[in-house]
Amino acid sequence: MRPITAANWQECINLRVAADQTGFVPGNLYSIAEAQFYPDACSQAIYSEAGQMVGYALWGRDDETHQWKIFRIMVDAAHQGHGYGRAAMHQLIDAIRQRAGAQPILICYKADNAVAQSLYASLGFVEQSIDERGKVTAQLA
Repeated sequence: MRPITAANWQECINLRVAADQTGFVPGNLYSIAEAQFYPDACSQAIYSEAGQMVGYALWGRDDETHQWKIFRIMVDAAHQGHGYGRAAMHQLIDAIRQRAGAQPILICYKADNAVAQSLYASLGFVEQSIDERGKVTAQLA
């Protein structure tokens, strides 16, 4: 994973999830722009071992709750199913643990996103709540 910079942001905004996943995560342009307003946010590109950009992640400490969160993670449709999402999640968890120690890590996803639910559960995230819009909050202790 590498930071989003002036040199790679345009490549990042061209990454897309599969058509049936577009309701699960905002576009990367929105996420990169949003990150500019949160001083504790880390906006990062996910790269393959060969050096190709394959995804995007936004994480940091929530300004309101002061809890550590993985706000966004996506893998381009052409690169899904190769383990990039799982590998990126391990890196994100490690990066947050380096900054936050043993504090819990939160992640949110839509209740009908079975792939996300399965991945996060396999990493130890436990569902905490679901809101009226169908957004699940899960926590890694």
